[in-house]
Amino acid sequence: MELAQLNRWCNLAGKAGAIFCFLTLAVLLDGLIGQFREPAHIIKVLPGMTVQINGELVEEVKGVQDLTSMSDSDQLTVSFEAVHKGYFLGGDMWRGRLTAESQIQPGEYHLNVLPKTSSSTRKTPAFRILVYADALSLQRSSKSLIRSYLGISPFGVAAACVPGILLALGLVYFLTGKRDALLARVGRAEVYRVTRRDGGYEIRFALGTAHGLAPGAHVRVLNAAGQAVGIAQVEESTPTDSLAVVTADQEIKAGYLVARQ
Repeated sequence: MELAQLNRWCNLAGKAGAIFCFLTLAVLLDGLIGQFREPAHIIKVLPGMTVQINGELVEEVKGVQDLTSMSDSDQLTVSFEAVHKGYFLGGDMWRGRLTAESQIQPGEYHLNVLPKTSSSTRKTPAFRILVYADALSLQRSSKSLIRSYLGISPFGVAAACVPGILLALGLVYFLTGKRDALLARVGRAEVYRVTRRDGGYEIRFALGTAHGLAPGAHVRVLNAAGQAVGIAQVEESTPTDSLAVVTADQEIKAGYLVARQ
């Protein structure tokens, strides 16, 4: 594969990786915003649906046998599973499953969970239960644009993008190695690090003693158009890499090439 082809494929792989990264960030942001915009006390269901529900307790109870639920519809029932401590603040909470019977009418309902014999004057937080007539109406109610319009989880989309990101990064790594090897065979290398210093620049590139360079040698510095912009003198060399100093009137950038004299 020629150098021009390697550069083209490397650029395409890099752009593909950037697109996948941008898409992943965008869908994650959509999912997080959607979650923050959905209050925890709002539960959305369809007739005949059962969902997990989790709520706060206003006072201590021994177990789920001491809990009861109150609702403005007898078509809403809660089966309690456990009493536990909250994940963040550590308060007493309960966990269970909410069932909307298949005969329930679409609309808004309210539900409270409290101890059967409550002595607290604090009012228990009420849940708003929103019952939708069909799956499309439930989907459209989502605050996530992806879930609302496509009916899929934004976090699932983000997970699906990860293999694309890894593949693009792997291709860039592979093609960059091929390109560096091809350049080295003709006595050239890409400048991968540039440091400004008094009177010029300090550059690093992947040509070393194995390629015929040693301290004191000179290399030409070529810009993106292939034009010489300065002469660099090698100060340090390893078998694979070198550090050189170049005096130039114009800026030297990473990505420029060096060529053996």
